[in-house]
Amino acid sequence: MTWWKQGVVYQIYPRSFQDNPHQPDGIGDLPGLISRLDYLNDGSEQSLGIDAIWLSPFYPSPMADFGYDIQDYCAIDPLFGSMADFDELLHQAHRRHIRIIIDLVVNHSSDQHPWFIESCNPDSEKADWYLWHPGPADKAPNNWLGCFGGKGWSYHHGRQAWYYHSFLPQQPDLNWRNPAVKKAIKQVMEFWLDKGVDGFRLDVVNLYFKDQHWRNNPTRWFKIGRPYDRQQHIFDRDQTEMHALLKDMRQWLDAYPERMMVGEVMLADNANSQLPASYYGDNDELHQAFNFEFLRCPFNAKAFADVIRKWSDLLGDQNWPNYTLSNHDFVRHASRYQADGAGGEQTRARLKLLALLLLTLRGTPYLYYGEELGMPQQTVARKHIQDPLGLRYWPLHNGRDGCRKPMFWQPQHTGFSTASHWLPHQPVNGISVSEQQSEPDSLLNWYRQLIWLRKQTAALHSGDLMLLDSEPDILLYQRQLNHDVLLIVLNFSATTQPLPNICQTATALKNTHHQNIPNQLQPYQGILMKQAQQ
Repeated sequence: MTWWKQGVVYQIYPRSFQDNPHQPDGIGDLPGLISRLDYLNDGSEQSLGIDAIWLSPFYPSPMADFGYDIQDYCAIDPLFGSMADFDELLHQAHRRHIRIIIDLVVNHSSDQHPWFIESCNPDSEKADWYLWHPGPADKAPNNWLGCFGGKGWSYHHGRQAWYYHSFLPQQPDLNWRNPAVKKAIKQVMEFWLDKGVDGFRLDVVNLYFKDQHWRNNPTRWFKIGRPYDRQQHIFDRDQTEMHALLKDMRQWLDAYPERMMVGEVMLADNANSQLPASYYGDNDELHQAFNFEFLRCPFNAKAFADVIRKWSDLLGDQNWPNYTLSNHDFVRHASRYQADGAGGEQTRARLKLLALLLLTLRGTPYLYYGEELGMPQQTVARKHIQDPLGLRYWPLHNGRDGCRKPMFWQPQHTGFSTASHWLPHQPVNGISVSEQQSEPDSLLNWYRQLIWLRKQTAALHSGDLMLLDSEPDILLYQRQLNHDVLLIVLNFSATTQPLPNICQTATALKNTHHQNIPNQLQPYQGILMKQAQQ
């Protein structure tokens, strides 16, 4: 089985993980990340034990959308360091058996990218590299909107034409129907693969192609919310041509051993797992597509069981699942599932239960930096908001800055940087690496124990999964490889529940609680058990 199936992936938002300790400027960077690699995996069980880093964008960018507007696909923004720093990161990570996955943002570029600047000239070789449409300046080509607000079209007076942007006007969409664009992106991928990166995370992978006839999206007039959410996005995403492109991209990747790509499939608010699952193809498109349904689950056993069952059924035995509880675009799950305040005992019990769930399922777990500490979503005052979503929609939407705060290394601000942080620091008592690393019962040490046990237990990283019947508030499932059978029992309720009969004769390997009540589960208790061989 390959590393991206067996391993645990840890997402790092570069500007928020660790500032360069020798040249601090309050912004995380590649030298800072290198200095923290031993925390992630030094080969010992004192480290977190992750197997791969997914690194959010670090390319040169005007930062209109914090790096998701790329000005040069084959360089490093000086804000984050140099190409020599990236090469050193690869070297040092690989020495520690940590793989590196990088963001590939190729639905759109920055409007400062040389490709777009040249494309603004209708007589240039790159005139058709972006989605241009002629027409009068007072009438957009259709009703498509930008995800971050306003029209999806902007008028370029120099070219006297409209260009389309799925997000900000500073993020024009590439024309993937142009073979020259496809060739250029292939060369970008090969540049990084030749350097030794281990995979790509494809940003908004289902948006690459749009309807050739520029048809209007239908409007759902009955729906309350921003105009973008009131449209049915039939013609500005999810076009069938994407599948053929992914098959080609898979072949480009397969020319390099042990490489992978995972795609972000942008969903409407009422969509489910069926669309992401379709981008696996017959195991010849994406290696993985993110399943974001855990990010919308209420805290109850049935909701999580339904997602697991549906995702497993859609993918079958041939394709490999993945699960995540937090990332750079969503409210951190430590706050979504908060029970009694950040750092409270009930909240911590819930987070330990969810960690046991995430790290014992069949599929690749994706962790978000600081998740292992219980980092909560942080409030960002309006005057400090930097995210374009928050700037446009405050107070209806406060933006995504709250889940992108600097890593909590120490209770004081000096752990991340001795300079003023790019987002203000708001320490939370008990939630930092320095506070938790020596506390045996901390959330950090719980994650460490589970990750290392997962590495050492083939049934956990490679075995089959079977959901078992149980009481409504209990999630019960089995992992099995050959004769090794493990049981995971999770009590999602705040009350005592009966221990399922099948668990009565099993031996506990990991337990969220120190004390057991005979034949009962305590509130928010989870146990990983080994079933006796018959």
